[in-house]
Amino acid sequence: MRILLSLGTAISILAVALLILFTPLWTHFALRASGGGNDILATPQMAADVSDRTINEVLFGPGTFSFEGPPKVVGGVLVPAPFYAADEASHMRDVRVVLYGFLLLAMASIVFVVLALIRGSRDAARWKAVSRGGIWLITGLVVLGVFAFVAFDAVFTLFHEIFFPGGNWSFPATSNLIRLYPEPFWELSSAALGILALVGGIAIWFLARRRAAALKAA
Repeated sequence: MRILLSLGTAISILAVALLILFTPLWTHFALRASGGGNDILATPQMAADVSDRTINEVLFGPGTFSFEGPPKVVGGVLVPAPFYAADEASHMRDVRVVLYGFLLLAMASIVFVVLALIRGSRDAARWKAVSRGGIWLITGLVVLGVFAFVAFDAVFTLFHEIFFPGGNWSFPATSNLIRLYPEPFWELSSAALGILALVGGIAIWFLARRRAAALKAA
């Protein structure tokens, strides 16, 4: 029970931090800071709009990723064209599956942690287990952050090889997916995810530890 509480706490904090990065407040900033879409879309606002449509499809569907991008010149005539090529759209559908899997796990973790604390609200051991979840997350993020700082490309590649074993995640630099979300975008987002999760882990560790100490004193 205590190990599951700690693990569930860590997963829950990470999921909340991840969802914050899906908001326009973050994505628009990261796109501007990384120059995402500047070489294929006329304005930063157009890049933000395409990114918003992409994220909406990831989160809410339908998940076809077949919406139109800038028109292409065919035979001297501008014709509508999908923004993502077929292989890019296929990868984004895989991204959606992986994300939904993690969010389902996170939802189950949140429910488990909340119910466990409601049923044992005066059990100091349960609160200590929650505080350890914050410490586990902090420790894991620090270790992973060191590796990512030294070799971001290697960590990025390993992540994709684990979660996208089919191999449909490597695209040329000329692809719209890479040009909209270039490597600096992912470096910024990874750093932001780490910071948010660290803050959340520290806050949960402090609050849960304090609650456990108060119950012991009582």
